[in-house]
This record gives sequence, C-alpha cells and structure tokens, in this order.
Amino acid sequence: MRRTVSIFPKLSGDEKASIIETRKQYARAFNMSVECLINNNSTSKRFLHKVQYERIKEECPSLPTGLIQCARDVAVEAVKNWNVKRTKLKQKRTKLKQKKPKKAERMKRPSMKEKCTMRYDVRTVTLRGSQLTFSTCDKRIKTIITIPEFFTERYPDSEGWKLKGANIGIDRKRRVFVNLIYECTDCDIVENDGKIVGLDRGVYNIVTTSDGVHYGAEDVRRVKRKYNHVRSELQKKGTRSAKRRLVSISGCEKRFVHDQNHCISKKLANTDENVSVYVLEDLSSMNMLRLRGKSNKTMRKWLSNWSYSDLEEKLTYKCKRNGIRVEFVDARYTSQKCSVCKTIDKASRKGNRYTCRHCGSRMHADTNVAINIRGNYITRIQQSGQAAVNQPGEPSGHPVSGWSAIGKPETEPVDKTLTSKPSGLS
Repeated sequence: MRRTVSIFPKLSGDEKASIIETRKQYARAFNMSVECLINNNSTSKRFLHKVQYERIKEECPSLPTGLIQCARDVAVEAVKNWNVKRTKLKQKRTKLKQKKPKKAERMKRPSMKEKCTMRYDVRTVTLRGSQLTFSTCDKRIKTIITIPEFFTERYPDSEGWKLKGANIGIDRKRRVFVNLIYECTDCDIVENDGKIVGLDRGVYNIVTTSDGVHYGAEDVRRVKRKYNHVRSELQKKGTRSAKRRLVSISGCEKRFVHDQNHCISKKLANTDENVSVYVLEDLSSMNMLRLRGKSNKTMRKWLSNWSYSDLEEKLTYKCKRNGIRVEFVDARYTSQKCSVCKTIDKASRKGNRYTCRHCGSRMHADTNVAINIRGNYITRIQQSGQAAVNQPGEPSGHPVSGWSAIGKPETEPVDKTLTSKPSGLS
C-alpha cells in the first residue's frame, strides 16, 4: 500500500536553477534510453545499462548515476506500456482497417519533455527527521521541510510506513514541489464483518446505494456546462487574450470532478454503518462501445465525460484502508430487471423511475439498479459456496432467484434488445 504527500520546500535561486538543469539532463537520459530499447526491441534493464550507460554519461556528464538509473527504470516501464498498447491496437487493426489502417504505426513513441517531473528512489532522496536531501547535477540539496500533521497521524512510522521515493518537479507557478511516496508492506488490515451494499454509478446521480442514498451530480453537471460554454466562446474569439484565458482555466473542470469523487469516496469509505463489501458494476467495456458502433454522438459524449473509473479507483484504495472490500459483478440487465420479482423488462424503466409491469413495484431507477447489483453478488457467492449471506426479509438458505453464477439471467427478458446505455444515463 502506498500513500503520497506533497511538500513545497523553500529553495534559493541557485538551487532552483540546479533543479531545472537536472530536469533537462534527466529528460535527455530518458529519451536516449527509450530510443535504445525500441531500436533493439528490448525491455531489459540489464541490457540497457550495459549498452547505453556510457553514452548517457557522455551526453549528461553532470547527471548523477542514481538519477541515470531512475530515468532508465522509468523508460523501461514506459516502453513496456507502449508495447502493450501497440499490441492491442494491432489486434484491433482488422476492425479498423478501412477507417484507420495505419493507426498502430502512427503511435507516438514515449518521450519526455525538458519540463518534466523526475522520479527519485531511496538512493537519490533521503529524509532524516525534518531534513530532506536529494541529488541534482550540481550538488545534493539539503532543506528543512514540515510534513502535515494529518499525514503523520494517519500513517505513522510505528505502523511500518517508510519513505520509498519521491517525485520532484516545478509546477506552473514556478514552485518546486516534492511528492514524498510512503509505502507500508506490513500494514495489518482487518476486514469488517458487516452488510453488503450495492452501488450504482451514473451521470445524473454519481452514486446511488442499495439503501436508497443518492449522491447527486447537479454541481458537476453545472460546472461542466459552464466550462464547455466558456471554452467554446474563447475558441471562437481566437485572440491572444482568449488563448491566455484558455491556458489559465485548463484543468479546472478536471480538478473539480476529482475533488467531488474524493469527497464521495471518502464518505462511503468512512461510513458509520457496519459495511463489509461494496459491490459495483463491471464497466470495463464501456469505452469499447465506440469501436463496436453501438453508440451515437450523444452517447459518446456522455461516456467521455463520465468519470466512473476515477471514482472506482479512489473508492478502492480508501476502502482498503478501512477493511472494506470492493467487488464487481456483471452489468447486464441490472437496469432492466425488477429487484422484487426479478422480471427483466426494458419498458419498465422510464427516466429515473422504475415501475415493474409484472408485479407493480415502484422505486427510483438507480436504487433498483443498486439492489440488483447487490443481489447479483449475493447470488454469486451463494452458488459458489463462499459464504451464507441472506437477503433482507428472506429465510436462511433461500437462494436469490433471477441471476446465475455465470452472469446469465434465469428468466428471459421481455424485451431482448439490450441497450448500450449505462445505468443512470436514461
């Protein structure tokens, strides 16, 4: 488990200039390493060090050996990821041959600009008490820093949290920042023994729980509409001041959405109720809808602005700290199935209301989806024999009908047309 805290040390002008020069040589070492790996079709650190170390040392004579090795490690990871993406694209090239025949060949190689963020390891950065030291091209910089109390109280050294590295760079405000990376390998996490809660993610409601709690997206949608309008107006003008304004507001919308996801995931992870498992829909195939031709322009716009993956990532690592597991189930038919009688009927859902045409039950559509997600997970663990979990109001040992362990509905859908729209978008 890893955690990061940002520090802004007070450095002199000479020390900042030394960091700027270090960034330039660090980027040069990275780019030389990437070029060597791709030309030799290799991702071996040993091979790269043997072939390229002396050349990098000639090009970057003042760059410390420790930073050369850090740049080498980052280059190897970047080339591995590039190879994976390139391989996947080649596999899909048969489907994209008519539209984009050379997309795989046009993929840009990994590169690093001079204004980069440098990765440091335990050899190149140390923290003794309040004194932080790290390597540069000129000399090792020493400075006194103060770590926030909230971080030291939540992740104390007594529980095994140790400094494993740092990321150092300069932000847009010309401030030097240091992101200290702490890691704990022996952190004992005791899982809670409580209830199971289903979570439905959507656009109009960011999260809806199976208990009927809604986290609305009114503020997020308002901010997105605002910045979309501002960007379109500034792009129409095209003046120098308009371009400066575009640069100044870039990232504001993204940071606001990330803050909302942080707040919601924190509330869910630090809930006062006794929760042991949060169950989510597996939406890993959402981005593939565009390639399959199952989405129109409006649908693609919704998918591109939907930050379901970011919320999933934040919720997972926050819950792990508190002993709450995050599980995933198949997303098929969850928005069409009645959570009471388990009948699948696409016409029962209209907007944010779900009225079952078979049994007449009525409830919020997102709440119905969240209950179905929870029920699918309980059915899966019952049929696999993992645990004896009962639905509320059901006798012990009575199975939950409506969904099989392999992800297929036990009852045939009334309307077999499966909509590609994720829950919460209708």
